[in-house]
Amino acid sequence: MADVNAVRTRALCAPYTDEASFNIGTILDERARELFWEEMRKTELTRISFIFCTNWQTILYRKTYTMANISTDNFFIDRINEKNDFYNKGVKAINGLEFTIGAKHILWPVRTMAIEANTQGVINQNFGYDGYENNVPALTEIPPEEDN
Repeated sequence: MADVNAVRTRALCAPYTDEASFNIGTILDERARELFWEEMRKTELTRISFIFCTNWQTILYRKTYTMANISTDNFFIDRINEKNDFYNKGVKAINGLEFTIGAKHILWPVRTMAIEANTQGVINQNFGYDGYENNVPALTEIPPEEDN
């Protein structure tokens, strides 16, 4: 809180005084203001979401996130839904399509060209995107080399 207050003081803003309500959400709010044009917000929220998947409960949403379900329930989508009404208010593009976002958007789709170009192995598609149904289970161990 002292570090954030040092930045707020420089910016002529009131300092935080309630330590009990100061949490990761407060820090994310401050980072959004301070680094508005300097940092990719999606990258930051994705990175934090992966950190929260270490099986510890987040104070902010009082829930536990896991890698097993990161594409269906994650900090990224919870934070977006809490702070950003753009995707929840039926905003439409010029072509009439509605802007939406979901938990799967924590990861982008793997390009089909990359999947097809990999002839020495298998690259799986991320959950929620076309081609996911063709995924194969990941290897748990390296198979022994065959004798030639």
